[in-house]
Amino acid sequence: MKKISLLFMAICSFCFTSCLSDLDNYEAPNGGISGRILDAETNEPIPLPVQGSTGVIINMFEQNTDATQSVDFYAKMDGTYENSKMFNCDYRIVVNGPFVSPCEGYVTVNGQTTFDLTATPYARISANAQVSGKTVTVTYKVTPTDPSFNVSEVYGYWNFAPGVDDSGSNYAGKQTVSGTEGTITFDLENDATYQSNLYKIQANGNKIYVRIGAKTEGDVNYSTISEVVVE
Repeated sequence: MKKISLLFMAICSFCFTSCLSDLDNYEAPNGGISGRILDAETNEPIPLPVQGSTGVIINMFEQNTDATQSVDFYAKMDGTYENSKMFNCDYRIVVNGPFVSPCEGYVTVNGQTTFDLTATPYARISANAQVSGKTVTVTYKVTPTDPSFNVSEVYGYWNFAPGVDDSGSNYAGKQTVSGTEGTITFDLENDATYQSNLYKIQANGNKIYVRIGAKTEGDVNYSTISEVVVE
């Protein structure tokens, strides 16, 4: 019985090693892609949601191959994207974000390849943050890219982490207003969330991060994120 068990274990070990060897024979990705998603009018990167489950997804579809599924990954908040492990071949790239129409193009990945895309956001948002003590005032302006577009709500957010967007896990405070131009003020001295996270904020050099979002035609566009130091 003991000899049979040892023989069985040896066969299993050989099969497992053979399988690993087969797996090791697959080619590793030999290319990659990076680039920016640019505003078609301003040629500046379009600010996007936090890279993650609520973020903007990059879909890469292989062309002229047997692949049946796209390669998917998230764009970054600053309007850039990157995937350093792609196979060299032709791709159709599609980005569905807070844009007037889907952003797409065709690219040949050959080694580490750079490829920019263009799109038109529903709105462009400028924001400027000023600090006085523990009061942060954000002056903003929302400009729809088409006069017929409806801006239904404007949001002001602050967070103790650099990632800021409309997901509840990505802001510590949020205010909602209706005006497309004005100011939003955060009174952090009397903000319970600020006080309960004060140790994190102090450990990060008293920095907080603020951002403006605007829901236009049902989609939220953003300003860039401002880093401010609270005294």
